[in-house]
Formats: sequence, structure tokens, C-alpha cells
Amino acid sequence: MIGHTQPRRLAARSVASRLADELEVTLGDQVGYQVRFTDQSSPSTLVKLMTDGILLAETQHDPLLLRYDTIIIDEAHERSLNIDFLLGYLKRLLPKRPDLKVIITSATIDVERFAQHFGTTKTPAPVVEVTGRTYPVEVHYRPLVRDETMKKTALCKREFCMRWKKLKPLNVRKVGCTALGTY
Repeated sequence: MIGHTQPRRLAARSVASRLADELEVTLGDQVGYQVRFTDQSSPSTLVKLMTDGILLAETQHDPLLLRYDTIIIDEAHERSLNIDFLLGYLKRLLPKRPDLKVIITSATIDVERFAQHFGTTKTPAPVVEVTGRTYPVEVHYRPLVRDETMKKTALCKREFCMRWKKLKPLNVRKVGCTALGTY
């Protein structure tokens, strides 16, 4: 089974849902998730998304994580205590489980330090760099000249504020007037 961690419950559920949709399988069968108080996985689950805390809790009952052949630590740059403990635990587990594949993903992590940390004294761990998708962005600016409707609206707001300040109602302590820039 592939264990895939996410730092937040919502992310684990939404990534599992999207993965199940893309693979055209029912959520909870081949692709499942487990978060606090909710376990939507089955014995036939091949990819299990979970929070970092769930995987950390599983180490108490399965110290060698024998259920998993691959573990993906996603969003490692979040650097929570759970992720830090998991990374340390996996570092110590790898010599005992040479068949276990560990994948650490991050947008902003120091790749060389992680490669040295998870590698051996002779060779660093392999690094695969995947560039993200980019989409074209069109920038539109509003014209600097106000049209007549905007001028009238601004004048109405200004006039209202001026009248309000002259009235000074008894039960109102302070009046906000954004048209004049005062509060």
C-alpha cells in the first residue's frame, strides 16, 4: 500500500477525492483516506491518504510500517512537529526496511540537505525535480479616469458624510466615513 500524508485533514480528504475521481474508482476502495474520527479505507485500499498525525500514531502499533511499501510525505516544508518526528523516524527505519520507498515533496525545501540527510555517507538520496504547471495570466487595469456614475456616487457619499458630521446624533460615538477618508 502507498501511504500519502498531508498536513491537514481537509487536504487529505480532498486529495483522496480527486485521486479517486481521476482514477475513476470509488472513494474508500482502491483510494481511501483516514483523518481523525474518520476512516474511509478498506482492506483493498491501495493508496491511503492521511494526516501526518495518523501515520505517526500508526508507528505505535506497527513500528516497521509493514503495511506500506511506499510512504509519501507531502508538504514537508510545513515543518510541524509531526512531520519532523516522521522524518526522523523514517530516517532510522530505512536501514531496517530497505524495501521501503520514501518520497518527500515540497515546494520550498532545501533539496541538497534532505538528499544528504536521507542518503548514505557515500551517496546522497536521489532527487527528482518536477516543475509545476504554469498558466497564462492576463492583467487588466481599471481606467484612471472615473466615469460619471462613479463621480456621482463619490459625491453622494461625501455629501452624506458632511451632513452627518453636522447633525452629530447623541447616541452615536464615532461615525465612519470612507468617502472623506476619516473614521
